[in-house]
Amino acid sequence: MTDLPKPLNADERLARLEARVEALAGLLQPAYWSLLDSLYARLGPQTPPRCLACDGAGPFGSRIDQCVFGGGLLERYECRDCGCVFGPLKYLELPEAVVEADYRLLYQSYSEGDSTEAELRAFHALDPKPGGLYLNWGSGAWSASVERLRAEGWDVWGYEPHAETASPFVVRNRGEVSARFDGIFSNNVIEHLRVPAAQFADFQAVLKPGGRMAHASPCYDWRYAFSRFHVFFPLRDAPERLAARTGFRVIGREEDDDYRVRVFEAD
Repeated sequence: MTDLPKPLNADERLARLEARVEALAGLLQPAYWSLLDSLYARLGPQTPPRCLACDGAGPFGSRIDQCVFGGGLLERYECRDCGCVFGPLKYLELPEAVVEADYRLLYQSYSEGDSTEAELRAFHALDPKPGGLYLNWGSGAWSASVERLRAEGWDVWGYEPHAETASPFVVRNRGEVSARFDGIFSNNVIEHLRVPAAQFADFQAVLKPGGRMAHASPCYDWRYAFSRFHVFFPLRDAPERLAARTGFRVIGREEDDDYRVRVFEAD
């Protein structure tokens, strides 16, 4: 008599279901982006592009890449005035809810590398003062920087809207960021900003007068262009132009190897 298969427990059934959903997503995502590429080739963007840094209307150059996460063609615009590269517009024009779902799907099967050291460098680029209050914006689930800095006596918190984290010092919802901070720091975040001017205005709302920000990213150069999630490359004069539009000024920069940072101070 053939033995009957052993029934799966709840955890095993859930693991199988998650594997099937992930496999299905792997099939559907390229098809979705291929269809969107076809529509854009036929219809074009919904609105004429404007530079995300200086708000210029062009003319623009173009840079082309392919998304390694199944996102199809990445056609970006290059501002000849300030140097900013931005797009693709097919991603910038998506509803926010669709983008949030896209990030959640990404982080179900992908994890960033440990960014602790780069975040620590960005924090210290603020020239932090004892007794100050600081926020790691987009702190992720793959970094120990908040815990490390708190263990050293710094009053540091994190905000991470997309990746799951169990840290009691990291909040998930923007509404929970209610304090005013002496400084904000981030690593590998600025290149994800779909509306940088609006985000910088939001930073102003949570910074104390004269507060500082240090945003680290290799994408101050033309690097890591193979991801649809990277929509803003503040090359050349773009950081200064964005700062001037949003009540900041660039007061510092540091560059070596794959690490780049710009330090902004609120006017």
